[in-house]
Amino acid sequence: MNFANHVDIAARTHAESLAVADPHREVSYAELSRETDAVARGLADLGVDPGDRIALLLPNSVTFTTAYFGAMKRGAVPVPVNLRFDPETVGFVLENTDASALVTSGRFEETVTDRNAGVDHLIVADGDAGVGYDELLDDGGATVDVAGRRSDEIAEILFTSGTTGRPKGVTHTHGNLVANGWGYVRCFPFYSSETVGLTVVPLFHAAGLNVTTTPLTLVGAENHFLPTWDAETALETMAARGVTAAMFVPTMLIDLLEHGVEKYDLSALSHVIVGGAPMPKERIEAVETALGVTLLEGYGMTETTPAAAVNRPGQDVRKAGSIGPPMRDIVDVRIEDPETGETVGTGRRGELLWHGDTVTPGYWNRPETNEEAFVERDGRTWLRSGDVGRMDDDGHLFVEDRLDDMIVTGGENVYPREVEDVSYELDGVVEVGVVGTPHDRLGEQVTAVVVSDGSVTAADVKSICRERLAEYKLPRSVEFVESIPKTSTRKVDKVALRDRFSEDG
Repeated sequence: MNFANHVDIAARTHAESLAVADPHREVSYAELSRETDAVARGLADLGVDPGDRIALLLPNSVTFTTAYFGAMKRGAVPVPVNLRFDPETVGFVLENTDASALVTSGRFEETVTDRNAGVDHLIVADGDAGVGYDELLDDGGATVDVAGRRSDEIAEILFTSGTTGRPKGVTHTHGNLVANGWGYVRCFPFYSSETVGLTVVPLFHAAGLNVTTTPLTLVGAENHFLPTWDAETALETMAARGVTAAMFVPTMLIDLLEHGVEKYDLSALSHVIVGGAPMPKERIEAVETALGVTLLEGYGMTETTPAAAVNRPGQDVRKAGSIGPPMRDIVDVRIEDPETGETVGTGRRGELLWHGDTVTPGYWNRPETNEEAFVERDGRTWLRSGDVGRMDDDGHLFVEDRLDDMIVTGGENVYPREVEDVSYELDGVVEVGVVGTPHDRLGEQVTAVVVSDGSVTAADVKSICRERLAEYKLPRSVEFVESIPKTSTRKVDKVALRDRFSEDG
């Protein structure tokens, strides 16, 4: 079934309830249903057919949501585009997906007007080029029949960030979205029609789109969008709107702690979901105390829609640093030695492989990548994650690091997160990223890049690591910076760190 039907289902039971809002406008579920109908009809009038790809170069906003669900109602495939892609990469996404239309705003006109070759229709909100978004909605107000789509048909394409090469389009089916949405609703009992959510993680990212927005639509909840990350605006919005649940990446939570939350009334906030990157264990208690919430760390990939593993409120055991148990009703996990393909025992590190209802059927137009990413084990197809993890005796998963980020120094393997976690034990450390940089004798050395409050020295970092870690894991170089580079989804940009300090070294 077409996932966009859930907009109309929510409108039947929560017609007057606020659905989505941004700093400029807000719409009820009834209005969301009508506007997405109008988008679907407008696209049909332009000649967009079911199965066509519709690119969305839009910030977090009501318009993103109406364009996304409107395209889906038409039976087309929305393709959210990373707002930080340069014009050449935007052009690559349009060409790679053979997009028939691009929906954007005036803010991005210069990015797209010379890069939309092959796109039949340019639709612009608050701009001068192409077809005006308001013109698209001028349909007389009639309803439309949602295009029939089966569960195994493609519903959306989300592109990876492309930090190590051309971005890859990850396909999600309508069935993936349903399993993902209800999976989160089942694990998060605080997701209901009474929920007031905040979505500040970008909607072109699986977390912003499919940890909050699509699951909250299933239950008829209220969802507030912020177009850019700003700690003060996020705190003001949570206080003014009575936000009850929000999702952040770890660097955002660190920003909130550094900004200070004492002057904001966050009494309505009960749960915060954190994902996208490992949460420093030493900051979990600080976040829960400062925000007065239960912090639920989870794990997922664009390739798992992203539902894969998560901590649940009220579970018997919570373990600092664990991403929680796998979401067994929708996925299975396999942990194997990346060199031999054999499973590893409890407590042993290995690569995480995933199989199940939220796992992508594959990358768009990338057959060679699909061959590398999927493997057959015991008669089933598994997705290789590239993440190193382990499972303990209680069935809780721990993600240690990325295989690509592993440092090989003097023939020994060092996982950066292990060094980062120890460094965070120092009170004056605000943020830290650990990477491997060239070393004449060892091949690579461990380099710690630190943001501090000024009270921490390189000797302090080396000393606490010496107390906790084996000699070969110690950082040989500690570099202090004012800020650590981030990707478009606010993750620590390890590629940029390696490039910078390899050059400096």
